[in-house]
Amino acid sequence: MRTIKDMTPEMNLLTKTFMRFTQISKRPMDFGVGINIFPAEIHTVERLCERGPMSITELAESSGVTKGAMSQLVSKLIKKGLAYRETDPDNLSKHQIIPTELGLKAHEGHMRFHMEHDKDFFDYIANLDPEKYAFFKELCHKMDAWMSTYSL
Repeated sequence: MRTIKDMTPEMNLLTKTFMRFTQISKRPMDFGVGINIFPAEIHTVERLCERGPMSITELAESSGVTKGAMSQLVSKLIKKGLAYRETDPDNLSKHQIIPTELGLKAHEGHMRFHMEHDKDFFDYIANLDPEKYAFFKELCHKMDAWMSTYSL
């Protein structure tokens, strides 16, 4: 069995990777629509484009954030012209958030960015043999559970 000392170099690399991810997640980008969009914003637009109209509550739950935080984020999306709010036709007391044409275009640019920028990593994961891919999936779930133990 490995000791913590044996695992320290890889854990340090993982920490460095998390820190780099945190820095990247704070940096806005233009995905071809002429406005800077933060990662949290474009990933919310992505959810709307992929899953269809959603309520603030549904968006918050699917993102792992509070309804208050999601409400603020949606306000920014509306202000930037990436989404709009409309009354749910099936429940008039509920609102749903819908991507605009600009939001759809930004989503396409975001997907294009990842397909170009992250191609090598995606290819690496896609070509893992089934056993290694199963381990990768398990590792992702274990890391998510591990990070869930920290209170925010």
